[in-house]
Amino acid sequence: MSGDYPQEQLERELTAREAERRQALVDDDMPRLAELMRDDLVHIHTTGIVQGKAELLGHAGTFLQFLNVQRGPLTIRAVSPTVAVMTGTMTNTVKRRDHDERVVVESVVTQVWVREADAWRVASFQATRAPAA
Repeated sequence: MSGDYPQEQLERELTAREAERRQALVDDDMPRLAELMRDDLVHIHTTGIVQGKAELLGHAGTFLQFLNVQRGPLTIRAVSPTVAVMTGTMTNTVKRRDHDERVVVESVVTQVWVREADAWRVASFQATRAPAA
């Protein structure tokens, strides 16, 4: 990455943005979640379903309720001063809004973050179910 954007700053900023994304899901704050994503977002679920931004917001805001979203250690790699790739494990505890049954989903996630207008936003999100222990 360019010398004017050190790795430590990149990691600090993206770790904070990812924490905001996780909190927006748990708080059911779809307007905040929308701010953290690019309009051309491609989101691939562990089930293989591919959604854009509008579909994801509808899915997260009306079908699923996120009870907890945890991340394991994250690896953050700069591709350019405005593009970075984040990888790491994620554990979501969710339930359908019309049922009480909780489901825990363990996955490995790759995210592409793009810096635009002085804010990092998710451009691509790919979750793959983690192998059984």
